[in-house]
Amino acid sequence: MKQNSNHRTEEEYYLESKRLRAEVMQIADTLKNSPMRFTVTNGIKMDVEVTKSDLKTIASKNTQDNRFNAFKNKLAQDIRGFIEKAKYEGWREVIPGKHPETAYFAYFSRELGKRLISAYAKLKTRVCLNHMQ
Repeated sequence: MKQNSNHRTEEEYYLESKRLRAEVMQIADTLKNSPMRFTVTNGIKMDVEVTKSDLKTIASKNTQDNRFNAFKNKLAQDIRGFIEKAKYEGWREVIPGKHPETAYFAYFSRELGKRLISAYAKLKTRVCLNHMQ
């Protein structure tokens, strides 16, 4: 008898997280010489570049919550869609005094059940996912 996907065990989430991580790493390899580039117009207009290193960082940063890790790795497979469908929350300077086009994070969030997933996109450079409670 197949178990309802809403009632997975910790072990099942752990295995799913590992499987999805491997898939994200394969996608990351395709970005080695040609990063993914797109423009976000969701609350802010900005250019985003996702590199191999960015996806590897997302897939490698795990928490004690295997369910979250599985969701995070699934979202990393479609990081562009995640950001485009997320709510723009605002921005802040990363390095005071630098030009905003090269030195700030724009914050995007999406609600997934009880957890809030936030994507931080540093204009023209980095993208990562973070777990917020």
